[in-house]
Amino acid sequence: MHLPTIRLLATAVFCLGLGAAPVLAQTPDAAQAQSASLTPVAMLTEGGVALGADSPLIWELFALDPNGRPHDRVANGGAGTALAAAPGDYLLLAGLDLAQEARAVTLLAGENEVAPFVFGAGLVDLTPELAAGGEVFNGAAVFVSSEKGASMSYIGPTRAYVPAGKVHVTVVFDAVRMQDTLQVGAGETVTRRFAADAGMAHVTVSTGALELPEGKVPRIDIFAAPATPEGALKMVVYDMLSARRFTLPPGDYIAQGLVEGASAKVPFTLKAGDVVPVTIALPVGQIVIAAPGANSLALMKATDNPAEPWRMIFSQWDLTQLAYLVPEGDYLVEAFFETGKVEKTAHVAAGTQVDVQLP
Repeated sequence: MHLPTIRLLATAVFCLGLGAAPVLAQTPDAAQAQSASLTPVAMLTEGGVALGADSPLIWELFALDPNGRPHDRVANGGAGTALAAAPGDYLLLAGLDLAQEARAVTLLAGENEVAPFVFGAGLVDLTPELAAGGEVFNGAAVFVSSEKGASMSYIGPTRAYVPAGKVHVTVVFDAVRMQDTLQVGAGETVTRRFAADAGMAHVTVSTGALELPEGKVPRIDIFAAPATPEGALKMVVYDMLSARRFTLPPGDYIAQGLVEGASAKVPFTLKAGDVVPVTIALPVGQIVIAAPGANSLALMKATDNPAEPWRMIFSQWDLTQLAYLVPEGDYLVEAFFETGKVEKTAHVAAGTQVDVQLP
């Protein structure tokens, strides 16, 4: 499949020199009620086989404004489509993935013919792989661009028609990026497999027995493992999902799962071609606080440090209620009212909800 792209028609017109001479647009009226039709044909090379309905060929017929520039699209279709419009002057655009051709045409009442469009194009057949001969990157982002600047984006294994010449290909999936420049001849099919020499971590975050409220989704962070235990963590990639496959170069990593006040880390190692399961246990409970009339709310978790018995995990002004996901443990809720500060403690067990009312 491929993602849609936007064609700049004016650019095509200038390149072909069609915008120089003003041509009056033909608009249907009572005296011009007869219809004209055209069934154009296109091929990759001069004298080649006409492209059929199984190709991604798209025809577009544009009316011209008083300055001879493309205006409204009046007809479109694939290979073999008869394009119908009122007699007059038009721009006929043929698109075949990255290959495009445009031509000014004048349609007369009845059937019309034009010389076949010749793209001078070839086909690239691209397959991203985890490792040479290994698992295919079905979710890889594939970017293809031509020397003329046309570009399109695809997902997974890709077949795309391109203008003859140099074609630049970039394959990206998570922390893996592969690039190459291919030389493609008219009518030629160039096949290339992109082996990332990477591994894949299948990371799953388990939040235990408590069903997460709607809209609450765990976040998964992947860090490169530091050289020393005290080293800073460097983010590689992340996503907001409870399960995700991450494609990564071989190496040592740390996967972190977190949702609101709960987090946990799991180290793992990847080798080229490996698919490694990584499960992050993140059992949580929920504390629900109601403090009508409060100016602010703060939530603190008990620690094992006598110098800092409570660690702040949430604080906000102008808040009178809060529902927050937390790991099992003891918590201190602090609210400020016009009359002063009010505190309450609560124990939250995994898989449960605890309600706290202040004052």
